[in-house]
Amino acid sequence: MLPLVQAHPMVQPPLDFLSSHEGHLKPNYSSHQHGPQLLQPSLFLHGTESTPRAFAMRSAQHPPALHRITASFTRLHAHDQAEHSLRRKTPSGTIDNGYDGSSTHLASGPPALKHMIVPASSKIFPTAVAHRASNRSAGGVLQQTPAGPWVYSAPTPQRRFDMADGTGGLLGTPGGWETGMPTATLDPVAGDGANFVQPAPPHNYRGGPSLQPVFVPGLQQPLSQTIYSPGSYQQPPVWRDGSLGYQTLIPLANNFTPQTSVDSAFMGPESAIHPGLVNAPGLGQAHHFGLPLPGRPVDDGFARYGHNYVVQHAAHPLRNSMPTTPGVGHMTRPVPANEASSPTRFKERALQNAHKAYNDLLLHLTAAKKAYQGRSSSSSRPSSKMMVYPKPSTTTTGSGIKARPLYALDSTASYAQQLAQKEAAARAFAHDHHQRPYHEIGSPVLNARASLEMLSTLCEQSGWKWSEGMLLGGCLYYGLERYEEALEWFKRIVSLDPSHVEAISNIAATLYCLNRHEEAEQHWVKAIKLRPSFLEAVEHLVSLLCSLHRNAAAVNAIEFIQRSLKIQRPDEPREQASETASEADISSPMTAAESDPDLYVLDSETTDSPEQRFASTAEDTKAPGFGSSGYRIPGSENGRMILLIHAKGNMLYSLKDTDRASEAFEEVVTISAGKHIHGVKALIRRIQTVLAPRDPRSGQRLGSVQRSLSEPLLLPPDKAKLTAQFVFGSTGGQLPGLQHLPEGAHRKSVVATTSNSLLSLAKIYQDAMSNGGSNSALVRQPAGVGDILALYYLSLSLQESPSTANNVGILLAGVQQTAPVQYISVSDMGLAASVPGIVPGSGLSLALAYYQYGLTLDPKHVHLHTNLGSLLKDIGQLDMAISMYEQAVACDGTFDIALTNLANAVKDRGRVSDAIKYYQRAVASNPDFAEAVCGLSTALNSVCDWRGRGGVLLAGGRYDRWHVDENGKLQDVKSQGQGSGLMKRVVDIVRRQLRESLSWGCGLLQEQSILQLAAQLRDAAVDITDASLDLEAELRKWAGRPGEGYRILRLIERSTITAMRSWYQDKHIKRIRSPASYRRPKPPASLSVPSAPTVLPFHTFTCPLPAKDVRMISQRNALRISFTTLRSPWIPATVYEPPDPPSPHLNVGYVSSDFNNHPLAHLMQSVFGMHNPKRVKAFCYATTASDRSIHRQQIEREAPVFRDVSTWSADRLVDQIVKDKIHILVNLNGYTRGARNEIFAARPAPIQMSFMGFAGTLGAEWCDYLLADATAIPRSTLRPHRRNLTLEDVFRDEADADAEDWIYSENIIFCRDTFFCCDHAQSADGHNEKDITWEEDQRRRWRMRKELFPSLPDDAILLGNFNQLYKIDPTTFRSWLRILAAAPRAYLWLLRFPELGETHLRRTARDWGGEGVAKRIIFTDVAPKLQHISRARVCDLFLDTPECNAHTTAADILWSNTPLLTLPRYEYKMCSRMAASILKGALPKSAEGEQAARELIARDEAEYEEFAVHLTNGLAYRSSRDGEYREGVGRLAELRKLLFESKWTCALFDTRRWVRDLEEAYEVAWARWERGEGGDIYL
Repeated sequence: MLPLVQAHPMVQPPLDFLSSHEGHLKPNYSSHQHGPQLLQPSLFLHGTESTPRAFAMRSAQHPPALHRITASFTRLHAHDQAEHSLRRKTPSGTIDNGYDGSSTHLASGPPALKHMIVPASSKIFPTAVAHRASNRSAGGVLQQTPAGPWVYSAPTPQRRFDMADGTGGLLGTPGGWETGMPTATLDPVAGDGANFVQPAPPHNYRGGPSLQPVFVPGLQQPLSQTIYSPGSYQQPPVWRDGSLGYQTLIPLANNFTPQTSVDSAFMGPESAIHPGLVNAPGLGQAHHFGLPLPGRPVDDGFARYGHNYVVQHAAHPLRNSMPTTPGVGHMTRPVPANEASSPTRFKERALQNAHKAYNDLLLHLTAAKKAYQGRSSSSSRPSSKMMVYPKPSTTTTGSGIKARPLYALDSTASYAQQLAQKEAAARAFAHDHHQRPYHEIGSPVLNARASLEMLSTLCEQSGWKWSEGMLLGGCLYYGLERYEEALEWFKRIVSLDPSHVEAISNIAATLYCLNRHEEAEQHWVKAIKLRPSFLEAVEHLVSLLCSLHRNAAAVNAIEFIQRSLKIQRPDEPREQASETASEADISSPMTAAESDPDLYVLDSETTDSPEQRFASTAEDTKAPGFGSSGYRIPGSENGRMILLIHAKGNMLYSLKDTDRASEAFEEVVTISAGKHIHGVKALIRRIQTVLAPRDPRSGQRLGSVQRSLSEPLLLPPDKAKLTAQFVFGSTGGQLPGLQHLPEGAHRKSVVATTSNSLLSLAKIYQDAMSNGGSNSALVRQPAGVGDILALYYLSLSLQESPSTANNVGILLAGVQQTAPVQYISVSDMGLAASVPGIVPGSGLSLALAYYQYGLTLDPKHVHLHTNLGSLLKDIGQLDMAISMYEQAVACDGTFDIALTNLANAVKDRGRVSDAIKYYQRAVASNPDFAEAVCGLSTALNSVCDWRGRGGVLLAGGRYDRWHVDENGKLQDVKSQGQGSGLMKRVVDIVRRQLRESLSWGCGLLQEQSILQLAAQLRDAAVDITDASLDLEAELRKWAGRPGEGYRILRLIERSTITAMRSWYQDKHIKRIRSPASYRRPKPPASLSVPSAPTVLPFHTFTCPLPAKDVRMISQRNALRISFTTLRSPWIPATVYEPPDPPSPHLNVGYVSSDFNNHPLAHLMQSVFGMHNPKRVKAFCYATTASDRSIHRQQIEREAPVFRDVSTWSADRLVDQIVKDKIHILVNLNGYTRGARNEIFAARPAPIQMSFMGFAGTLGAEWCDYLLADATAIPRSTLRPHRRNLTLEDVFRDEADADAEDWIYSENIIFCRDTFFCCDHAQSADGHNEKDITWEEDQRRRWRMRKELFPSLPDDAILLGNFNQLYKIDPTTFRSWLRILAAAPRAYLWLLRFPELGETHLRRTARDWGGEGVAKRIIFTDVAPKLQHISRARVCDLFLDTPECNAHTTAADILWSNTPLLTLPRYEYKMCSRMAASILKGALPKSAEGEQAARELIARDEAEYEEFAVHLTNGLAYRSSRDGEYREGVGRLAELRKLLFESKWTCALFDTRRWVRDLEEAYEVAWARWERGEGGDIYL
């Protein structure tokens, strides 16, 4: 299934006091009403495409304030092939897990394609705010409907409801701190402007085709194991440098939610940064409507140092005589008459009224835009321009002293008292504003114009020296969209003061609105270089650069600020960046077409020192928390720096610079965690230490410290939510680095951002652990499951999120250890007990708890439903899984992963028709989704619906010659000259994935790593077997070549084999105690789990692929199994001890999941008891529970040792095999359902081989031999170098790695006769009929024919095929129709296997052969095993399927004496040659038998048709002598009689002969191993 790891959605601030007063804040224009139109992701001013969005502009002396830039995202499903998990597709469905050998004790990444790592949820529940519910899912939060059969019983957080939007809807807001929140938003600071109330974005974010996360890494995890085959599913980069045409304007504010949440493979963190309107004029911080967020303080010299923003500068002693004037968003105190001269007072009042007029103007513009949006067509494209408004200056007295508010707050009051005072002030202002009739207020536009006239007069009177008036006048011109005049006024200020940063920034905003983007950029750069601490200009610049898809330049801007403000440690070299910089550093504008070099490198000779500059800008180093972030900023500004660095990390991740992105996220975490925690590793260790299990009585830690740090810490959700309280206990659970931030939405958003950075780091580490490719920088980072879980726990405790719950569930599902008893609650036990197969406290149990917990937060979280379904499917609860998948699809009917997993599940349930529909929906949703494309292809082929199948051009048309177009018509590829259709798409996907897999581990073989690897290999005693080998020189030859990682892993596995043999030789042959430790080399830590192609080894049986692709698919699957196993913690540091020499017999272990009512048991049930006890003792390890069938009972009864290991872990089974002193371990599964290949990858036995389970190469170092014969495996398909003993052999045979024609790397044991074992003589129908005569057999056969087909003419010839229909391909079916056409008495007998296939084959037969041919095709139901074998004798000739032969069915047919016609179509596919081998085994060893083989084994399609027509037309039926039945006459009848006569003497049905040959093979293989001889074995 497809793992989904998620990105958080962004944080929604809580609603505030203003929501109850919205009616009082609007004169006659509904500026505060915000309906759906204002809730769209993209906002634009007057609705004109040409009108640029305005920037919020800064006025003089205002503190830095973050801008909220509108962001529109694009959701693109580009898929990096980072990971492809293992899967086996069979006609009955997709195999989910187990057989791939992936380590099950822990997922070295997400369990392959098992749990999806996906897009962000639309609801976040940060513990920092009070919970509220959304009207879109009324009751969905408080009145939870269980998401599945179980209910997570964690206490429901308290929630409250507030009417927040203009329509009376409920805006849902998360909660959890349970502390009082400020209810007033009006800041009574004179000069801070009227609080501009911005419309709040919707709480339920809609993701869509046009949306993509901005501040969230598009992280993806491997797809889950339910998928056709897991492949990679990675979100494309979010930030583009102009390559794509979608808009991504970076949000750089810190207190707003995003308006959308988008799918990504992994749900990464949500940004706490709002993509809505940027700062409103007159405000230091934008406010959403109804948000309890105090505006950012004016730059009064105190606010930025953490002092309460309502504390004002000391004013004139007589300020109380100030007249009452409508202030800037608040009521101002009366000013004493003697406070200032009359002209000064007039200026003050004019400035205050202008502030008010400007603010009202902006409210009016917002309402106008809303009205326009309401009239606009829903299909109209929103403007991509940013909306920015200029910021007016703070109102001041004539002497420059800021005016006091009417209700100034007592600076000595407590925080709660100040909040109460502020609320009272806000209510008073709102009431006064409501009471004033509109005719007194006037039109906002007219008021703005009147104020502008007054300011113009005053500025002229001052000789254009009054900067405050000019700044506010420019803002008014800007609001009236008279940008040229605004630009002129701002420039006047700069002419007076060239370093007036606020005016320069406002010039930039105005230039932007004039579409002069390059000039705007230059001015913002100039402002930044004049004052790097002026972060608002940085945010504007970054927004502009991101809107132009120039993310690299945006990153440079942020890094310039970091360099400029960074506090140098004494031991660090001093960087050149400082607080100021020369204008020449950025003399030319950057354009979108340029490469964005770092233009922020400063000329140190032309800059003031940081000390001088900070002194000139009143940067008081004694401010609380100054420098606590590592930057020259007070502690109150730490949050803003965190938001910038977090944004940088997300942009770097989108640019695929994972190393630097992780560094940025780590810096965010370390700043928040405080200076006492040095780095993420230290933080992880602290989490693990403080949360380690302790004895409930003594309080002592359980186990050693080392164990606590090495084993994953397993916490249920209710315990994980307390992580911050324990880790930061000294600060009451609050982040120490944020202690100087005032309480409020800004602080909560910074906490949420920290949580996001933790989540991003965890996901990056998880990707590094689970995806292909080495990463030099991440090698030093935490990579274990325990480390990653620690980060997730802390993230969850800071911000409750269904996305984090999803990711934690994915990790825990792969952890095998059990949580401490004291951490298992009654509810957890009840939840686990409700699902069969779940052990309370296990990793699966905790994963289930997190999924259910996440669903309590968001009952419609599509990825949680999907991952929970995957977990249930993996433990065998298929119906529950289908229910979960259906709920996921109900949440999002276009979610490709859920659709594909649902298709797989219903296909396993036998609902093939439904599966096809779901696959088609998944492909329609995402045409590039490899799992859906391949799954659809397999499902359609399984029912022979070939319309649109197309085909491939393979070997010049020798294979897969006949293609089928969209209309179901045949096309000859030899005439077309190229492939087409769905099959070509599948093959192209495979080739691309195989090509990309060659990059795994590339770059690893650097000189140091070469020396380390060589030393490890020598520790494994390879000096004994490869004494003359220059390891370092050979490794250097591989450096930089494709397949570097694959080759390294082969060496590691080969050294394990040589070490075990050295141990055996030292102990039992040389009788010495070697000083060597026989150490087992480990895979390099920098390697992560390699990918496996979507098409798996089993699929290659029917997928037309060249030889090289077939073998590489097996090799890549084997590589993944080996790697995950060798990375398992239970793998010992040394190789397993070899067994003692045989005494007298060899101990042979048989590992299989099929010791039940399964074809393998039918064929081999007598073998284990037939072994000669003097030669072989059989140990059977059954990996599935007993079905109590007669086959299972016989094997249990007759095998000398039978162990039911169905519930055993991999390490327990391996240990048992070692204790049993197994000499040869046999794999009876290969790549089939239920395989435990990880057992073989651990190498518990000296010799390991495979047969009877998988008809092809395993491509694995953990398989030494295949049992075969020269028919099944021609020598031409073997790899040229065959020794396979030493490391030197690995270097030698890798020279053939790129050859096209070979398949088999394993050594082959070539049997004398057929290698196929068939026990029918002991167990099948007729096993007790050795004395039956030919006449009796013919009489019985005719009677059965009449019973089955009473209407069939007596002279009819019955051709048949009883394979599953997926083995039929268009070329084969065309041949069958041609045979029917050329043999008019012939009928074709097929099985409804599955039933849906009958409809498609009948239609195709009519289209290709006509009605006369189509009506001679007969379908019957599948019969039970004994009846199936018995009725097979009715068929006159069995037509085999050349693409993938009949295997067990071929033996059944020949046991019934029915001739079989086959075509070994592929020389290199064993599955295509099996029937020929089986047929030869059934024929006598005589000239007559050889002739029969020549007549029944064709060499090509033409000969296949020719043989069939000749034999069919040559057969006639005549009455027997007694007239009771009719008997056949002709060559076909003669072949039947030959098979009848040789049944009891042929090699195929002589099980004892087969066992004797097998024992000989075992003895020869063991003797060669002891002597150190390699190569193939010929019996």
